[in-house]
Amino acid sequence: MQTLKRRPAATGPRRKKRQRPKISRKRLLVAAAAAFLLVMLGRSLLPALGIQTPSLGEGDAEPTQVQTKAPPAPTIDLNGVMVQGGGAAMITLNPGLVRLGGTVTVQGSGFDQGSMVDVYLGPSSAPQQPGQARPPSGAAAAKPKQVATAKAGKWGVFTANFTFPNTMTTPVQEVTAQARGGDKVAKADAAVAQGAGQATLSAVVGKPGDTITLTAKGFAPGEQLNVFWGRINGDPNLTLKADEGGSVGKTPIRVGVTAVGTTSLVVVGKTSGAAASAPFQVLRLYPSIKLAPYAVKATQKITFSGGGFAPGERVLVRLNAAGGQPVMAVQTDDAGTFKGAGIVMPFQLKGAQSLVFTGEQSRASVSSGFTILPFTPQARTNAYGGLPGTVVNFYATQFAPNEAVHVTVKTAKGAKPELVAAFRVDAKGAARAVGQYTVPGDTEDTVVFQLHGQRSDATATVNFKVDKSGGPVDIPSAKPYVVPKDLEN
Repeated sequence: MQTLKRRPAATGPRRKKRQRPKISRKRLLVAAAAAFLLVMLGRSLLPALGIQTPSLGEGDAEPTQVQTKAPPAPTIDLNGVMVQGGGAAMITLNPGLVRLGGTVTVQGSGFDQGSMVDVYLGPSSAPQQPGQARPPSGAAAAKPKQVATAKAGKWGVFTANFTFPNTMTTPVQEVTAQARGGDKVAKADAAVAQGAGQATLSAVVGKPGDTITLTAKGFAPGEQLNVFWGRINGDPNLTLKADEGGSVGKTPIRVGVTAVGTTSLVVVGKTSGAAASAPFQVLRLYPSIKLAPYAVKATQKITFSGGGFAPGERVLVRLNAAGGQPVMAVQTDDAGTFKGAGIVMPFQLKGAQSLVFTGEQSRASVSSGFTILPFTPQARTNAYGGLPGTVVNFYATQFAPNEAVHVTVKTAKGAKPELVAAFRVDAKGAARAVGQYTVPGDTEDTVVFQLHGQRSDATATVNFKVDKSGGPVDIPSAKPYVVPKDLEN
């Protein structure tokens, strides 16, 4: 049997272990500088182009989520649109076209004096404007979040400010103001603004519609240049043409409609794809409205003129509400103004009212109040008094134009009023020697006539003195009066 021999141990020098290469201090400094540049790029250049990036190591605090009430349903028909009546709570937003992280001012009216009003923000379930995407499935069901609280002043008015979130999943957000422990609630929608480069502007601050000059270069010779405000896609705000050197020199342009705050003007070459941008600070629009007159009656027209809106935009007009379907729209001119518009007031409105004007593109909003005056008709009979058997007819003024007037009579205290005549007033609300009533033979003392307008809901009262006849008077009883179809209203 063969015996295995053990190999002798090695007596030479041992092999050294492999060591990891050391990272030089210079390489560490280069890597740190690169990381710093990436952070600064995300915080400066990208926001200047209207591109939002999340903050490193930061997060938005989550406000308390609360289920809010819905405002009362509209009840009055105005130009085919159902609107709220007078005295309803209402809010307006400035700006209405919001940049993420920007400040929004909420102005409210119609709340109870001294009440605490909580302001909430949540996804809107209302139909969006044309061209806007609808909220994703389930977004509208999310609960709103409380963002501000204010106290209603002497006239039920309050102002509150809140910072719009830095991130948002839907293009339109609903702002709700709700009286704490009360039933006053109002809503309005805030649209979120959607959103590389060399260019020079003659000014870095202005409002939509202001004229500034643009200088740009580095594009293909003679190509079309698309100019955008606060975005880089969609339909351009305007188009220019580069010269043979691929430049545009001191060209007058208007500040476009975009979100208030820091934004960028972006110029994109249609052929070359080259882009240039310039930072710009967009100021708020402060629209104004003038109503004439400030007090009208139903069937009368209230006219209005306005200014301070974006040039060439439609201004949506709503009654007693900042959102929902407008009752009409007017077009602004190149200066952002309009005049000569108006609307006829319906019979159902009573007392204090508000018209809200909102720019369709700029979302700039302003409201103005006015009053619906009541009708105060006057009436008299053809005589101040008479004996039983006297035939009475009526004279009336200051009723609503062309409305039907119904006449009732009370021949004794505590008696139930009886319908005895009807007539229609003319376009000036007047009528002369109309209707007919014979004073019954058994009537004593005073007959009270009430003339009631069927559209204005206004009433005029006439007292007719009945003289004593000295004995019985044989006068046939009148048949019950039936209002003709054409005099029902």
